[in-house]
Amino acid sequence: MKNYCSSLLICLALASSVVATAQQGPDLRVQATENTRKLSQQISLDDARTTQVKRLTYERLVQENDVKQMYSIDPAMLQSKLAVIEKEYAEKLQGVLSAAQYQRYVAITTPVIPATVVPVAPQTATLQPVTAPKSSAPKPRLQPKKKVTVGVPTKKSVPGAHASTSIPSRP
Repeated sequence: MKNYCSSLLICLALASSVVATAQQGPDLRVQATENTRKLSQQISLDDARTTQVKRLTYERLVQENDVKQMYSIDPAMLQSKLAVIEKEYAEKLQGVLSAAQYQRYVAITTPVIPATVVPVAPQTATLQPVTAPKSSAPKPRLQPKKKVTVGVPTKKSVPGAHASTSIPSRP
């Protein structure tokens, strides 16, 4: 009976993960189809290349979705992983597209800096070196003070005797 209950529980867990993946799948497929359609219009894809680009786009979207779930709490790592996925996607597209199509793809995806924006060098204050005043006499070195305890008699040590015994040591 225990085996039956545990196997039923495992089956339910697997079924719920399959349903979650199935719900994610069509959304990403629709998004991949839409992205491919837009890209096809912009870079003039033929039918054979459209199918290959759609497959690559879907794979990229799945990878991005997985990375977003894994690194949602670490934005720096998320950005670096997404950049790697985008670079791999571009390399795969370069193998599928013609040279002219790939050049159009690069032109579309490369961010353009507006011509009206002129980079300004950061202004830095000029720092003047500060010189320490020179003194002719060296500073006196201070010796640490001896620790004095008030009210506790000090023991005088006898040369050659151990502190805990009163028997003189051997010569």
